[in-house]
Order: sequence, then C-alpha cells, then structure tokens
Amino acid sequence: MKGLRYFFSDIILVLIFLSWIAWNLYMYFSIGGIQDIHKISGGYFIPDLFFYQSVDNLSELMHSYGPQGRLFYLKYQFRDFVYPFIYGLLLMGVLVRLIRPKTFNIWIFIPWLAVGFDFIENYFLRIIFYDFPQIVESKVSIASWASTLKWSFILISFILIVIAFIHRRAKNAKKSETTAPISLNG
Repeated sequence: MKGLRYFFSDIILVLIFLSWIAWNLYMYFSIGGIQDIHKISGGYFIPDLFFYQSVDNLSELMHSYGPQGRLFYLKYQFRDFVYPFIYGLLLMGVLVRLIRPKTFNIWIFIPWLAVGFDFIENYFLRIIFYDFPQIVESKVSIASWASTLKWSFILISFILIVIAFIHRRAKNAKKSETTAPISLNG
C-alpha cells in the first residue's frame, strides 16, 4: 500500500484530474461525441448515462438515433474504452490520499468494480447496437444490471470519499487540539 501512496502524489493526482476533464470534453464535443448524438437523436443521450436499460427504452433510443446516430455511438464507444481507466484511477487516487492505507485496504479498490461493470455494460451495449433492429432481451438485461452496478459502485466510491474526508478532518482536528499550546492568559 505504501507504493500506492507514493504513486498518487499531488502532481500525479492533478494530472489524472486534468486528464479526466480533458477526456470528458473530448467525449462530449468531438465529432460523433455525446453532443452530436444528442443533436442527431432529437435530445437523447447515450445509454451509458442511464441507471438501467430496458428493451423498450433502448429500442426507442436506437430508432431516434437513426443510422448516423447509431454509427456515432459505436465510434464513440472506442473513446469510452479509455474513460473508465481515468475515472477509476482518479477515484482510487482520492481514496488512497484520504485513507492513507498502511496495509491492504479493500475500500480503495471499490472504484475498480465500477470500471469492470462499465466494460461489461459497454460490451453488451455494443452488441445490442450491432444487432439492431433485433434486440435480444437477455443482452439488454445483462447491460442493464451492469449499468446499475456501475453507477452503484461509483456512488459508493463517492460516499467513501465523503466518509474518508470527514474522518480525516475529525482526526486532524483532534490531533491539533492535543498539540495546541496552552495559553496562560485565559
């Protein structure tokens, strides 16, 4: 765990954060990105942003995308292959910096569960888009539970960050109380 604490230095964490911002901008504004898909579909976003999918909402979504929007989405998914690595590193780095584990700590690896389910979601959504207009319910079910688990583990990661931050602040406040000089003036 000491190696992770050294790896996630201030500069590395800032670089990962800047990469996360840059990659979000790239995925949204580049040709065939989320903005283009949103425009071409009449206001729909990508299914990756949903907490779950159903046959009906994916069918409606893919019809609204049209052939060009579906092509944009399939090309977009290549960009989305890198994104989970970036947010996984960022969330893990923040947890490592806040928790500062000295031994193995399962909590810092929770973001990687989200990353794993993100890849499962992407794989099955890609198959569903390739198979369109035929939509196989079992593939939608797998994509849906993967989406739900992905977003759940992302939420759990944020909750862990808040808890670790509060714990850290309380620990620092207690430490400063015990080391504060005693004033004789009252």
